[in-house]
Amino acid sequence: MKHSVNLVVDAPSAIVGDVLADLGTYPQWNDLVQAASPIEVSSGELLAWLTTLRAQVGPLARSKQLRFVRTVDDVANNGSRNVRFERQEVDGRQHAAWVMETTVRPRDGDQTEVTLDLSYGGGLWMPALAGVLGKAIERATSRLPAYVASLT
Repeated sequence: MKHSVNLVVDAPSAIVGDVLADLGTYPQWNDLVQAASPIEVSSGELLAWLTTLRAQVGPLARSKQLRFVRTVDDVANNGSRNVRFERQEVDGRQHAAWVMETTVRPRDGDQTEVTLDLSYGGGLWMPALAGVLGKAIERATSRLPAYVASLT
């Protein structure tokens, strides 16, 4: 399952990119992410966060704690930035894949085009979860611009 959305944020791409590259900011504007705390890692390891995702399906709420690692943080010469977070647990077991990827592209003036992608590779609650994730992403796209504006 994959959900994608595009939006334009009235802020410079450097600021928007910094917000999207720090998973710790996500609970401020994305209600799917209830908490995201940085995890201390060994020297040379990628940045990681212990993240709590929460979704509600009707009267039932489900929370899941995942370890996300920022596996990509590439900035191009034109100011575009691609950031990717992937679930990487350290318990030695196989887990369903979760991938959150964002791309920011500068536009004319101080506007930034943003693409948000969320993928889930598991099968648990798939039909109900698809709708819940889609609605969560829609809410996040309306809250992200306000959060970024509060920083400038």
